[in-house]
Amino acid sequence: MGFPKKTHIEFFTSLMEENSVPSLFESTSYFNNILRNDASNYSDDSSSSIYSLRLVPEYINLKMGNPNNWSRKVIKHFNWGYAIHLDGFESIDAYLQAQFKSKYRSIIRRYVNRLEHCFPISYKLYFGEMERKQYEFIMSALHGMIVDRFGQRQETHKDFYRWEDLSTEMYQRILHKKASLFVIYDGDKPIQISLNYHFDKILFSAISSYDIDYAKFGLGHVEIYKQLEWCISNKFCIYEMGVGGMDYKRRWSNNIYQYEHHIVFKNESIFNQLVARVELSRVKLKEYLKRKKINELIYGLKSKASRNRISDNSIEKDVQLTSVENHLEASEYKLYDIASSECKNLRKYIYDFAYTNVDKVSEIQLWQSNSSTNEYLIKGSSKQTLLVFK
Repeated sequence: MGFPKKTHIEFFTSLMEENSVPSLFESTSYFNNILRNDASNYSDDSSSSIYSLRLVPEYINLKMGNPNNWSRKVIKHFNWGYAIHLDGFESIDAYLQAQFKSKYRSIIRRYVNRLEHCFPISYKLYFGEMERKQYEFIMSALHGMIVDRFGQRQETHKDFYRWEDLSTEMYQRILHKKASLFVIYDGDKPIQISLNYHFDKILFSAISSYDIDYAKFGLGHVEIYKQLEWCISNKFCIYEMGVGGMDYKRRWSNNIYQYEHHIVFKNESIFNQLVARVELSRVKLKEYLKRKKINELIYGLKSKASRNRISDNSIEKDVQLTSVENHLEASEYKLYDIASSECKNLRKYIYDFAYTNVDKVSEIQLWQSNSSTNEYLIKGSSKQTLLVFK
């Protein structure tokens, strides 16, 4: 008798990204949705005697094909997942009404309305059909957004190591409706992008980022708002945001759940049971260390070391913004084209001005002082602001 074969699977990733469920399970169910595992093989000659499945969402039920021949132990992860359960909601407004107090509902709607007022905004979810050239353009834009956003935060994105593989494989998945790309456009320019995986009636927003010049407009909230509209319209059950307790996830989620670790093993030998017990002890120890926040201590030390290596180039210049009287001496300033490459580093301030004063960006003017290259005037329909780089 050989040593029992043990298979380790990160279940959440396998389910969402590969639409894959181990063959020993007869069906997968969540809420009122049941899916039979058509590829199941219930015979006892399974390739593995022990399965160690980490990150199984609490709302997912895995039914054994041959429950009498297998045993299962379940350990609660010290990891929380965040999802929006959409059954029973006929519109995004109905969900906002149920999930948020009136003040926060107003904030979310303000983000959406002000974005659409200030820019020529359109929304597109690519799912099942997409031109290759457009796909490559959007994936390149998403990559650039992530570089800028995580550079601003002085962090490294967790999926950057596999970006080339992602770019290669996602196009076919979109065509086969196993994935999608959601894009917010300002004219023809993508300003927010979300790469999603699809499993049955679950949409998992896996990788998303935005143009940091538009940060004032709460694009993360607009993304969720518009994707929930799409999910409700297309009868999707769950908008999944995965692991990690960021504040916006907690606010939006009506289904905050705990992940589980499932250890499934054949009953045929004492040896299998012994190896399964060792695996069980290993997982319990790992979760104990998480509860004691040992992993956070190690991560904190690494983050501190990373911050100490920040270059001077990452520190933004001091900026002074001052409201001024609504007059302009044309001889003292020259007009700039906001769309030109010369204004690239000034757009954030122009867009912030548009948000604060509810102005259309197309109607805002940017003037540079003739006496100082560090002084600009942002002029709107009724107000103007002096912008000075110290």
